[in-house]
Amino acid sequence: MRTTSQLRKIWAPACERTLRVVTLHSGAKLSVATEVVEAFQALDGVMQASGYRPRPADTGAFNCRQITGGSAFSLHAYGIAADINWNSNPYRRDNRLVTDMPPDMVAAIKAIRTGNGAPVFRWGGDYRSVKDAMHFEVVASRTEIASGIDWATVALVPPDPTKPDSWPVLANPSNGPSVEELQRRLTAAGFVIEVDGEFGLLTERATADYQLSRGLDVDGIVGLQSWTALLTGQPAVDPDASPVKLGTRSPDSHPSTRPSLQRGDTGLDVVDLQRRLIALGFAPGEDDGVFGPLTLAAVERYQVSRSLELDGVVGLQTWTALMLAS
Repeated sequence: MRTTSQLRKIWAPACERTLRVVTLHSGAKLSVATEVVEAFQALDGVMQASGYRPRPADTGAFNCRQITGGSAFSLHAYGIAADINWNSNPYRRDNRLVTDMPPDMVAAIKAIRTGNGAPVFRWGGDYRSVKDAMHFEVVASRTEIASGIDWATVALVPPDPTKPDSWPVLANPSNGPSVEELQRRLTAAGFVIEVDGEFGLLTERATADYQLSRGLDVDGIVGLQSWTALLTGQPAVDPDASPVKLGTRSPDSHPSTRPSLQRGDTGLDVVDLQRRLIALGFAPGEDDGVFGPLTLAAVERYQVSRSLELDGVVGLQTWTALMLAS
């Protein structure tokens, strides 16, 4: 298995990562490198199947810092490591293992493999000189992780259709059998998408449209609220009676919560931007979730019309103007 030094070289540079947030089944959130999102979704699936709940208060991932007691960068700075429930799984210099993690669960996490058969995780509780029971780190290379996760190696308990809270939180990007079931249910509800087990932009948009049609919070993320609606066959609601307006991600969204967008970005936030520009008469092309040249030109025209800084970047100033005008 690769050493920490080897992993630093493979995943360099430190602190310069494109991050995605993985929402765990307990509601805890991990900011990890985009390339390893599926790996941590698999880890969460094993924890959920084991009945182990990461606590939001003492669970985290990306951190641009040096290793404890050293000068080299921690693997957290590369976005490939996470600490789970650190209060009950402390870092021990005396080499004593203190953990509340079930051994079978840890073994199942270490058994996860990539699509080309490479091991995915190392557990800090196995360190020789110290014990770091809170810590899981990706040991696969970029090439290995790019082959995806072999979900046949992930010890999952099949979710119960009568229990929405037994289903995993899904977001773009996600993969696996739970995504296939989501896509089947969205298709049955009238949202035409391919059932391929890949939660990409099209599935994200279909999810958001489904949420809007059912009067749910529109965020493109399939959590307890959306699973409940899907599993119980919740009927569509009158759009005029829905608490969520078209083009908003949630009823209480605020400009300060919106991400900065620029050319090359994709996703539901870009769809929202495009729909707002369309509604205001600034044609960005289709609302396809891709921030391309037409969207850039529309943003620049909007910024000029509102005497905003002309930079083509949708930051706090531009979001504020757009949301006040909607």
